[in-house]
Amino acid sequence: MPTIEIASFNSTGLGLNQTDFEITIIEENKLESHRGLFYELLRQQSGTIVHVGNPDFKNQKDGGVYAGKIINWSIDSNEEITIPINNLDSPVYDSGASQQFRFRFLDQYKADIDKLLKTALDKSPIKKICILTDYQFGPEKKSFETIYTIQDFWQQHDNDGLIFNTLYEMYG
Repeated sequence: MPTIEIASFNSTGLGLNQTDFEITIIEENKLESHRGLFYELLRQQSGTIVHVGNPDFKNQKDGGVYAGKIINWSIDSNEEITIPINNLDSPVYDSGASQQFRFRFLDQYKADIDKLLKTALDKSPIKKICILTDYQFGPEKKSFETIYTIQDFWQQHDNDGLIFNTLYEMYG
């Protein structure tokens, strides 16, 4: 399942309250991803990160959260994901990557994501944020995209969809 995280660079906290959101949020004052794709990049920065998850994780924040139930999966493909079965004796490893590329947030969660993005930008003293995904079945290679504004982010989301395993950087 995909991980979705929002980073507010150089912020000391966002002051979020879970009761204000339908989705699950976990706010941490250290830029540390729960997954590995952008881990090193974030680790070199300072700020606050919000881990975004399915609504049903609100009372189960001890473990990791994932965001598969807040995503509209129909944008990219109607095909089923193939879970790789690797043979330990084979030198070829199949991660299952590059099966799904584009996604959108389900309409009922867009307002929560928008509120998180705007709060993160407001609390960043350098007015720099990003939203990123890490999904095993997304593109094999990570990518970075400068989107500039939250409005431009939503325009891309609505028109073309977003790409998994991409870090979208925005400014105020």
